[in-house]
Amino acid sequence: MEEKIEAEGYVAAVLLLIMILVAFINVVTRYLFHASIAFTEEVEVAFFVWVTFLGIGMAFRRGSHLAMVFVRDRVPIRKHLIIFGQILSLILFIVVLYLTARYVYLDMTIYHSTTMALGIPMWIYTIGMPIISILVIFRIIQSMKGVIKNA
Repeated sequence: MEEKIEAEGYVAAVLLLIMILVAFINVVTRYLFHASIAFTEEVEVAFFVWVTFLGIGMAFRRGSHLAMVFVRDRVPIRKHLIIFGQILSLILFIVVLYLTARYVYLDMTIYHSTTMALGIPMWIYTIGMPIISILVIFRIIQSMKGVIKNA
């Protein structure tokens, strides 16, 4: 059966492609011109965090997170254990959503911090965190519904 790729998979692929191109261009300019492009680290770090969170959401949707298989397979109430782990994950990402949204809000309204290399507002890099956290929360809830329905 062919697996359907979610929208976040395409977004993650585009972000990875941009990261690869930026890193490649930086390496080429470093060797040819003996100078590095300053903004590349900013872009790569921000996109790496975004791709990681997109991957977390995709893993919850597919039910492919790492598990302690030895323990999971020997517990008679496996469904309850899985749901307990998902509830803990849901709580974690609600906290992450709150903290990152608060950080973006404070950065937009009070701090007005900018990046060192490009001088653009820092919230442009961090705005993805609360948005992707909402997606992860949605995927956790989807996964919980699937576990409850199938067990």
